[in-house]
Amino acid sequence: MLANLRRNSRNAIIYVLFGILIAVFVSNFGPQSGGCGTSSGKAYAAKVAGSTLTERDFRMAYIALGGPQLGAQARERRLKEFVMDKLIERELLAQEADRMGFAVGDEEILDMILDGRMIILGMPRRVDNYVFKDGKFDHERFKSVSQNQLGVSVKRFIEIERREVLAERVRDLFKVGSKVGPDEVKTDFETKGLQINLEYVRFSPRRFDDDTEATPAEIDAWIKDHGADLKKQYDDRAFLYKKLDKEARLRQIVIDVAKDAPKEKAAEAEKHINEAVAKIKAGTSFAEVAKAYTTDERGKKRGGLMGWRKKQFTGLGPTLDIKVFAEGTKKGDLLGPEKTERGWHLVLVEDYREGDIPLEVAQRELAEEAMRTDRAKAKAKKEAEAVLARIKGGEKLEEIVPKETPEEGEDKKSMNLAQKLSDKPKLLETGLFSRRGELVQDIGTSRELAKKAFGLKVGEVAGPFEASGSWVLVRAKERKEPDLTDFEKRKDELIQQFAASKWAEMLDGWSKQRCLDAKTQGRISINDEVLQYESATARPMLKYEPCVGTRLF
Repeated sequence: MLANLRRNSRNAIIYVLFGILIAVFVSNFGPQSGGCGTSSGKAYAAKVAGSTLTERDFRMAYIALGGPQLGAQARERRLKEFVMDKLIERELLAQEADRMGFAVGDEEILDMILDGRMIILGMPRRVDNYVFKDGKFDHERFKSVSQNQLGVSVKRFIEIERREVLAERVRDLFKVGSKVGPDEVKTDFETKGLQINLEYVRFSPRRFDDDTEATPAEIDAWIKDHGADLKKQYDDRAFLYKKLDKEARLRQIVIDVAKDAPKEKAAEAEKHINEAVAKIKAGTSFAEVAKAYTTDERGKKRGGLMGWRKKQFTGLGPTLDIKVFAEGTKKGDLLGPEKTERGWHLVLVEDYREGDIPLEVAQRELAEEAMRTDRAKAKAKKEAEAVLARIKGGEKLEEIVPKETPEEGEDKKSMNLAQKLSDKPKLLETGLFSRRGELVQDIGTSRELAKKAFGLKVGEVAGPFEASGSWVLVRAKERKEPDLTDFEKRKDELIQQFAASKWAEMLDGWSKQRCLDAKTQGRISINDEVLQYESATARPMLKYEPCVGTRLF
């Protein structure tokens, strides 16, 4: 805009007005200026290879992307993590621009503002409502929006935009290096155009998760062999072990009996719970008795283990809940038998905990969980291998594993993920899909399966493959070859799309590597507090890690 004013204006008055405008901006944004309004803030959001990004820098980007308006969706989309990723990327790119000798003057930034443009984390945006009033640039409006809406001084706004433009210079260099040829694009088109439809059977470890219980000696051995991994898990989940309300580790035996059950059934249930009490008092372990007597299927497999429960969240009913957390109740106490709406309950209080849980205590829980998962995966794989052996012996896959009916498919829509994974194996179908890296449609992520799937002949069975924590067998049902006639029609469009994709991939790879280099050298630190969402219960489930990359959607 300024260049146009210079070229097109022949009126001396325009030059005078132009000079006044420059003076106003220099006085507000110049190197010696204190800027307008508040300072840019002392607290940091991140320190990146010698540069400091303030909390206000972070908040400005978050606000500009509409974070406060998104409410709970901001957390679901991990918007704050995305903002942090892009801020780190921007700073690394801007530093590279500095190293290469690029410079961005006040005049260029001023030109952007006067034209109603800004860059937000590498994304160009029109911001007419930030700077224009009645169709004309309004300095007071711009100043007000910067300070009151974005939370930064005008001076800091200008400096942020300067870093954005510097980063954009390096992005443009990557575009120069991302030129592609027709043959490269054709190969990509053929790869993506090849589609396959797989029938598959998922063998989920979830079905075997409760089948075994680790002994104290086995847990000790696991901790000895996997200590470093357990410590990392503990660090990653640290917030789960800090400032805990009082919790009780419980086991239960439940004998189900309906309130309106016949007298004979009610008497039989009471007899069984009394037998269970007698055996426990005679010295048989609670877990063994639970496996023999409890009518709860999950409890039967796990020796009645309920795990850690907080007050009012035991699921035992109000009377037993109060007894579990009563002052006189202590570790090792047997509570009940107690008649509830469900039937008869007998509860063992194995332990209590509250406050901060140290690694030495938490690692036993983590080890037990890891052992159960490891054993369940082994059982699921063995089941898949047994089915594959039967197929090789001449049986058909659909004769061994029934196809999921439409009614079953509809029922699954209302199930949560745990319920779906606990279901018995069914023969399912992906529908036609093309190659997408290691992701296999409907099945999950598996490098081995993704590599094998597109080479299968129709009718060929392969596996078992580990995919997203489960084991799967697959059978190729249909193949669709790429349409090369369509390629010739859309060649120019496809070349442009491929070049843009290649540019984004090159930029992402460079940014992540620079980030990892700085992280390894201890030159990246994050203030985790800025990543906390407004709701106390809306914390990220996992600790944020720089250089990983968080997608907005």
